[in-house]
Amino acid sequence: MLMLRLRLPSPCSSRMRASLLSSLSSSSCRRRFLLSLSSSSKFLRHRDTTGSTACIAIRASSTGTAGTGSNSTPLQILPEVSEAIRSNRPVVALESTIIAHGMPYPQNLDLSRDLASILRNKGVVPATVAVKGGVCRIGLSEVEMADLAVSGQEKRAGKCSTRDLPLLLARNGKYKTVGSDGGHQWGATTVASTMKLANLAGISTFVTGGTGGVHRGAETTLDISADLYELARTPVVVVSAGVKSILDIKLTLEQLETFGVPAMAYGTDEFPAFFSPNSGIDAPLRVDNAGDVARAYWSSKELDLPNGMLVAVPNNDPAGESVESAIHEALVEAEAANIAGRDVTPFILERVADKTSGDSLRSNIALVKKNASVGADIATAIAVESAARANKGRRQYFIAPSVRGGPPLPTSRVIVMGGAVIDLLARPMEGHDLIMATSNPGVVSESDGGVGRNVAEALGRLGACPILYTAVGSDSLGHAIVQRLEDECGVVGTDTSVSFVSDMSTSTYLAVMNSVGDLHTAIADMSALSRIPIPPPEILREADILVM
Repeated sequence: MLMLRLRLPSPCSSRMRASLLSSLSSSSCRRRFLLSLSSSSKFLRHRDTTGSTACIAIRASSTGTAGTGSNSTPLQILPEVSEAIRSNRPVVALESTIIAHGMPYPQNLDLSRDLASILRNKGVVPATVAVKGGVCRIGLSEVEMADLAVSGQEKRAGKCSTRDLPLLLARNGKYKTVGSDGGHQWGATTVASTMKLANLAGISTFVTGGTGGVHRGAETTLDISADLYELARTPVVVVSAGVKSILDIKLTLEQLETFGVPAMAYGTDEFPAFFSPNSGIDAPLRVDNAGDVARAYWSSKELDLPNGMLVAVPNNDPAGESVESAIHEALVEAEAANIAGRDVTPFILERVADKTSGDSLRSNIALVKKNASVGADIATAIAVESAARANKGRRQYFIAPSVRGGPPLPTSRVIVMGGAVIDLLARPMEGHDLIMATSNPGVVSESDGGVGRNVAEALGRLGACPILYTAVGSDSLGHAIVQRLEDECGVVGTDTSVSFVSDMSTSTYLAVMNSVGDLHTAIADMSALSRIPIPPPEILREADILVM
């Protein structure tokens, strides 16, 4: 285990400590880190815990700073998801209740795989959200998805809304409710809790089947879904087939208006009713493409609005109308059986499935898949818009006239010239010796390196806003390492300072360690560094410091 201790300047404000914590957290997503901050000693401790399954564990104490006390609550992100978030690649969150409780096995597992394929085919990373063993999970492995799919029927999954999260985490996933034995292994997240956790992880788009709302008869029962309250306070775009048709759609839209939540119908003037595209109620707003949603999302962020957005996609499956009729019949049965609250939806879905000979299940699957396709487009548009706005913002701060009469060039008091390298460290599994001339089971970790890049990052975090002159391959690794420097470290990269070499790969250093952690052998592919550009004279004249 590696422990880095960084002494902070004194006096050191809580804002500065929080800023450094946030920076280190986001820049190290690719590896497994546990961060802890001690405000009393003014030390930032950064522990590398690279090892098994999760990518990030950030523990936040009740005082608002990071800590390691018993009251801390971890958030673990799958490495693939973490890397996508850090690289500003599109990610779509998916709830786990629809898998654990919303559909029978094995259709639920098949759906989860189909959704992942739909998203991946559009270049989007899926991230199923759930709670397991008292840990909030952002992204699940194939094995975990298979276990989640059977957990509902095996009574190993409890429905987990936002209100349930604190106690579920405090009891390490064992949340005893009336009628349960308190032995749940999974917390299946609802729309509300999925929104909350997705936002904490930095995911902007969430795809589900239908959202909750104002229940019929709410004027006497006050039964209003927590989904609406979460939409009012969590800035996530929720893509669904509209409000669940067992609810009062008109009152739900009025409640969303009161909460300041945009409710947008996608490509239609009529607000969808989950199974059916026709509710008989005009949509408050209409959008016709993902770009409009993305621009609205970022405009809302710029206005510092706290709310999310609801995008309702019409379900055109032909079975919708017969399903709607069956829903109304099931509502009457639920009332007669005194079924209420969170138990209504599972009861209705089961009864409707019986009445429609499976039409409801097929229609439900179809609408979720369509939502995933639209959600993928929205997540991609949000990522593209994010990059465009970030580039525009950066160029506004570092522009100076060119003395040669050409286009303006970014300037800085600090210029850094040097390598940007991807470092790969491979070692055999603990307790295993390295065996020559064969494959060894082990662990491979990846990090950003290169002396020039490291110096530029340190100066950027100190606020020097350096310009880095380096060369990388015109590949995904090269673009990602430069993007991370710009987005997370305050380093300025320009079209003239970074050379993206088309006929070479990004420089990579691969070290193979033996069982005791000593270097066994290494390979350094540094050919791209021969293409590092030289700063033009007008840039050098403006600079106070040149680091080579």
